[in-house]
Amino acid sequence: MKFTKYKFVLLATIGFLTASCEKQAFVDINTDPDVLTEIPPQNQFLQATSQIHGQDFEAYYDLYRRIMPWMQYTTDLNGNQGAFTQNFDNFSGRYGRLYNGIGDRLTDIEKLVEDLPAEEQPRYTNMIRIARILKAYYTFYVTDIYGAIPYSDAFQGRYGGTLTPEYDTQQEIFTQLDSQIKEAVSTLKASPTAPQISLGQYDQYFGGNAQKWIKAGNALRLKIAMRQLKVNKGPAETIIKEVLAMPATDLMSSNEDGWVFTAYAGFTAGGNWDPTSLRAPKPIVDFMWKTKDPRIDAFFTPNLFSQVNVDRLIAAGKLPAGTTAPERRYVGSFTSPDDAQRAVNIQRYYSPPQIVVNGQNVLIDTLSFIQPRLFRPAQADAQGNVGGGLNYIPVITYSDFAFMRAEAAARSITGESAKNWYEMGVTSSINWYDKVAVGSNLTNYTPVTQAEITAYLAMPEVAFDPSKAINQIASQAYLHFLKQPAEGWANWKRTGFPNPTSVVPMPTLTNNGAALTIARRAPIGLLNENDPNYLNKKAAYDAMLALPGFGNDLQDAKGRVWWDAP
Repeated sequence: MKFTKYKFVLLATIGFLTASCEKQAFVDINTDPDVLTEIPPQNQFLQATSQIHGQDFEAYYDLYRRIMPWMQYTTDLNGNQGAFTQNFDNFSGRYGRLYNGIGDRLTDIEKLVEDLPAEEQPRYTNMIRIARILKAYYTFYVTDIYGAIPYSDAFQGRYGGTLTPEYDTQQEIFTQLDSQIKEAVSTLKASPTAPQISLGQYDQYFGGNAQKWIKAGNALRLKIAMRQLKVNKGPAETIIKEVLAMPATDLMSSNEDGWVFTAYAGFTAGGNWDPTSLRAPKPIVDFMWKTKDPRIDAFFTPNLFSQVNVDRLIAAGKLPAGTTAPERRYVGSFTSPDDAQRAVNIQRYYSPPQIVVNGQNVLIDTLSFIQPRLFRPAQADAQGNVGGGLNYIPVITYSDFAFMRAEAAARSITGESAKNWYEMGVTSSINWYDKVAVGSNLTNYTPVTQAEITAYLAMPEVAFDPSKAINQIASQAYLHFLKQPAEGWANWKRTGFPNPTSVVPMPTLTNNGAALTIARRAPIGLLNENDPNYLNKKAAYDAMLALPGFGNDLQDAKGRVWWDAP
């Protein structure tokens, strides 16, 4: 087969990506493989990564409106309201994208290579393994909140396979993924039999660097194993030990090894990416202010009580003469609806004074917001200047990897120093957010100094204490996952931290005095007897409903998937 001439334009197709729903995930797949014969395999890799990270609906519904307020990373403008944890409308489109836009395209790479002349195929050995690692990651990302999904029989419809695949259990999927990643890493480590075609610019993570993908694959194996510690302890510990026994050159060792998707500012310029209505949460802000966390201005914006605005309020007769700007301008919003609705809090925090500036009414807000350019670098500043920084969208950062190693050591799975890896996780997190803050052109940001990091590590709440090691490790991982809230949600389910009494507290949420329950999985669509795959779905769903804690019905998001056992 001969590929037509292809001019690569970086991320040119982003913005026209389509989302799929579960009911159409298989029937919408193109069943004609001939349409792919003129496409370079590496193009499908770029298209898949664009689909993974370019989902503005996922940002708006899954992150901004669901997971981030659930996990108290943010609140609504006036604090969290009502029974907000029960709202699942439009939640999670990741299932459909696995089969129509991501997994299918990564499968296409292998099929395209199979159609090449035999002498050309060995040149794509590494590309195929890299694609398998990425496919394993996204499959893990989907099963993580859905449980059983089609995998072994999936992605083959256009190549003569079934359009009604059987479902694999989550345990079966985890086992398959580990085996496939292990094989991919082993192959990438081996000397190739022919010069390799590099993904190059088609790979927005590592530019086709095989050694970086070895490290990413091993980090993914570690993460999947950590997920299983409650339900599959022995095999999970075996994998953890095996991964961490790999040569140091095959494991992440710095922020430069992090698995992070990097793109230009316009990648998240769409309106659904707009985070400007997301308040900073009081529990995190209070902790960061108290401990002098160097990341506070990377995470959040100061309120509007600058001395200039204080002087304006004085001139308007709304503050007494001589009032000075407060020392603390990072102030968080109440995460519990009952706290947000207290009259005293409404008056003090949610009723900002108003003044006229240049003929315009301006509210002098008492509360902080999340740093908008942390999630949307194109965001205009107060003067209307559009941002031009980079997007950094993490999959597995080095900090995440270090925290996993710290936890494995604290649980006596390995003989490593939990203290050393904990401090490495905290330090690398601070440095990573410093890099992101500068690269994303955050406003009101001051670069971090080593003295600030040293002082932070010495704070009583932060200095490593073996008696509360898991608490500290998980709490610091929770902070680090602000930019990756779905992983923060998963870590909370897995470890039980943070909680109301943890190092970084996550207070109980109440509405009208009743405690609110946070979702633990995606609601699953109801069965339809006219669905061509009805029998396979019913068998899988019946098996999941029999799992301890799965929930009262398929749509019970308070239930638990296999790895999240009670």
